[in-house]
Amino acid sequence: MKFNLYFRIALGISSLAVIASLYLPLWEIFLYAPQYPEGLSITIWYNDVKGDVDIINGLNHYIGMRHIKPEMFPEFTFLKYVLITFIILGVIVAAIGNYNLLKAFSILCILGGIIALADFYRWGYDYGHNLDPTAPINVPGMSYQPPVLGYKDLLNFRALSLPAIGGWLIVLVGIIALSAWAFEWIKKRKLSKVNAVASLLLIGFLSSCSSSVSEINFGKDDCDYCKMKIMDTKFGMAILTQKGKTFKFDDYHCYELYVKENNPSIQSNFVVAVDNPGKLIGSNQTFYVQNENIKSPMGSGLAFFRNKENIPILFPGLKESGKSEEIVHE
Repeated sequence: MKFNLYFRIALGISSLAVIASLYLPLWEIFLYAPQYPEGLSITIWYNDVKGDVDIINGLNHYIGMRHIKPEMFPEFTFLKYVLITFIILGVIVAAIGNYNLLKAFSILCILGGIIALADFYRWGYDYGHNLDPTAPINVPGMSYQPPVLGYKDLLNFRALSLPAIGGWLIVLVGIIALSAWAFEWIKKRKLSKVNAVASLLLIGFLSSCSSSVSEINFGKDDCDYCKMKIMDTKFGMAILTQKGKTFKFDDYHCYELYVKENNPSIQSNFVVAVDNPGKLIGSNQTFYVQNENIKSPMGSGLAFFRNKENIPILFPGLKESGKSEEIVHE
């Protein structure tokens, strides 16, 4: 039995796209700390480790961790051939279209993913636990194992580990193969086409990823500039950087000083509007007013509004100063 033609085409194209992973990073690890507001990063390729490796090695020296270098990854000697084999198998399964081959390839994708994550965990465990006892900083019982996937706190650093673009290409092949298998399995059991489509949409939704700003948790979150609690639900700002990191501020004054001093790579600006309290919205959707009679948390006297008609209602005598994108730093 042959599986769906559209899935065969998608599997073939995505398998060929994995060729790009030989020229792109497969995995990324980001480290965030107050002294590195934009973060440090390590990118893992099929045969090398790049990024802020020298800086991270310098920091790791103080806690007794070994220097990161390509020689410590024996996988680099054969990973290229694993990727090439994976590409060829995907193309063959798509070309032949046999359902049993698809099922075997899908199982292989699952096992390969488990083996890869287990190997990464093994390396991280050894790297984070096998420390030099003579290091300048020695905390009894402390280990520094990086996360396999997701976030983890390590002393004053927060580490984030996730696939890079080359890794996502490989993941995409697995998603398509599993979706094709699920589609045929559902169809084989004579479920309705509507349910089949709904199941596939659910798989796609669960496997998708997006980059979005995290909301301000008033009364709990600290301003990333003045370090005071963000309390007033009518004021507040946030930026989303190109690396997907959110920085939050209690007032335009703190936002302006932070941007001038740190020059972050801003992807988007967000503000809290007086007439839409407690929620962040894109700055390009708002208007602003600046006046000494506006009692903002840090004295900027600047307030944002979603609807400019509400300005004279909430602050009689004041008029719109302009669209908000005129004052934020892109």
